[in-house]
Amino acid sequence: MKRLGTVLHRSGVKNLVVIGDEIKSDNVSGSLPKLNSIVVDKALNRVGAIVSVFGPVHHPYFLVKGFKRISDSEFRVLVNERVYIR
Repeated sequence: MKRLGTVLHRSGVKNLVVIGDEIKSDNVSGSLPKLNSIVVDKALNRVGAIVSVFGPVHHPYFLVKGFKRISDSEFRVLVNERVYIR
């Protein structure tokens, strides 16, 4: 399990904007997660999948599309929490 970053806020109905952890300049291409990677919370519950990567290369942002089975209240709890890639 690899740490993705911290959830900044919700965007739309089932989307989360995550600010990624800083990436070392010597290995930028090998350390970015792939699109459609599964995102989990600290309890290893599946939250969603990465659908977009944007922002600066060394400190990227990720758009995570939530799974339909996750309720809105569970999404609200994720703000300011760390999320991980499985």
